[in-house]
Amino acid sequence: MALIPITPPAGIVKNGTDYTNKGRWVDGNLVRFENGYLKPIGGWDLLKQEPVGRVLSGTVSTTTSSFIITITTTTNHNLAVGDTVSLVGFATTGGMPDTQINQTYTIASVPSATTFTINTYQAAVYSIAATSSKTSSASSVVQPSTPIAMYAYNDNNGNPVLAVGTRNNVSVYYNETWYDITPSNFITDDAVGSTGFGAADFGEEDFGDARASSTLSFPNDSFSFDNWGEELVFCFAADGKLYRWQPSAPATIASAISNAPVDNIATVVSNERHLFALGSGGDPRKIAWSEREDNTNWTSLARNTAGDIQIPTGGQILYGLKYKSDIIVFTDIGINRVYYLGAPFTYGIAEAGTNCKAISVRSIVQAGDFVAWLGENAVFAYDGTVKEIPCEVHDYIYNEISEPYRKSCWGGHNQNFNEIWWGFPSGANQTTPNKYVIWNYRDNTWSIGELDRSCWVDQGAFDKPIAGDSSGFIYEHESGVLTGELDPFCQSGPLEIGQGDKLAQVNQIIPDEEANALPGVTISFTGKFTPLGSETNFGSFTFDTDGYTDARFSARQVKMKVTRSSQQDFQVGQIRLDVKARGKR
Repeated sequence: MALIPITPPAGIVKNGTDYTNKGRWVDGNLVRFENGYLKPIGGWDLLKQEPVGRVLSGTVSTTTSSFIITITTTTNHNLAVGDTVSLVGFATTGGMPDTQINQTYTIASVPSATTFTINTYQAAVYSIAATSSKTSSASSVVQPSTPIAMYAYNDNNGNPVLAVGTRNNVSVYYNETWYDITPSNFITDDAVGSTGFGAADFGEEDFGDARASSTLSFPNDSFSFDNWGEELVFCFAADGKLYRWQPSAPATIASAISNAPVDNIATVVSNERHLFALGSGGDPRKIAWSEREDNTNWTSLARNTAGDIQIPTGGQILYGLKYKSDIIVFTDIGINRVYYLGAPFTYGIAEAGTNCKAISVRSIVQAGDFVAWLGENAVFAYDGTVKEIPCEVHDYIYNEISEPYRKSCWGGHNQNFNEIWWGFPSGANQTTPNKYVIWNYRDNTWSIGELDRSCWVDQGAFDKPIAGDSSGFIYEHESGVLTGELDPFCQSGPLEIGQGDKLAQVNQIIPDEEANALPGVTISFTGKFTPLGSETNFGSFTFDTDGYTDARFSARQVKMKVTRSSQQDFQVGQIRLDVKARGKR
């Protein structure tokens, strides 16, 4: 009996051909490699039962014997037929149950600027028509929006604050309560209309009419968040103002910082307690900062420390973040390092890297001693110098990414597992990220998969990482075991079990797995006689306490797929095959 170990080394490889990657993992979903072992990623739970987004106040009116309800808002709703809204907190009205009213629906009609209608009938669930015509008390109408940025910190009393920026609002989660803190007259991506004349494909809708739908792609601007003590400060590139929000008055919306520059691209707070405005005053190369400890004083004088500098290289500022004692400023050609000098100049600037532009500022991730990001055709890291990171899933990212929407790529740190996650949109018409890669920077291994996520913030202020999805929902990650219909799997490339041109006969499979209850995984095999030959399915196998299972198949090379058998964690070690040499046929 010859026992041949067949478990590939840790990490998924997607570059090159199928046979080039023989003996490696080549595909997978919802798995990670920890300490060299294949495991499923952790599960997630909703942090908020309703989606985040623009919040309106309104009432619900029912009509006798009808499933149609009319929502009347206190301000202009700026909604259209086909938009999605979530009704939150409404009581039973006109005999229609609150559980039926408080759902997410598509708008059926828009009679006026302050009213719209919804059909509450749902074939898949029990629905009843109203028994009388009534109007409810006021509650919340939420226009869900994709979260595109998150930031978490603690107030002076140690209470965690979560800030969430979406394409149409800003929310905070504080003391287990959600607040919409969107400033007055705040300009967002959604404020830039993509409909109208010339917005759709030729031949769509009637000639001479402004288009109600659009196929145009607009830039995806980004948020920058930081904290000035316990105050939240932020800037959205499409809006350009610097704002502040105070946890001492959580229900009060954010307000513009007095005397601060406008038309900015981003903001960051330095270690020396200066508030920075990047792309200050509409100058895409200008970096300005306030007086120390006073973010309302921006006038540079001999007796204060306020000032400004220009980036020394060409290009425009995109983003900035704190890194150790410096501020790293990302531009459309590379990065610059802003460092503290003291009096009289306060700060200096130096080039830190070129030809390393981030594909999206949302993909920039700070991970302790280094910063990493997705470049336009490579992965980069900065730890004092810029380095290109060897990426074994390069082709998976850059061959599949939806180019028009690459700015929606996001990144996040998962410190408990020494991982950086990056999400990206894949598919010709995909506008939001639907695939991801995981880089374990300690073991230098990669994983891949499919998951609808749009932004991420690491644990720290909160006990677990937090992420959002394209529908506006917010999740706590790494919260137990994956549930539902999500079955993690990992697929190998060709595993050569025959020698030369001879076949090998497999008689037994000896697994090496750990799970709370066996079987933890199902192992499937397919085989070929040549790399380009036809593939034969040899079946699936599970393993109980006796430690092996009988099998009988012959091939020169096989592929192995490991799939979770039940909703529990597992760990895969060294799987072996009992192989007997055979002839050439």
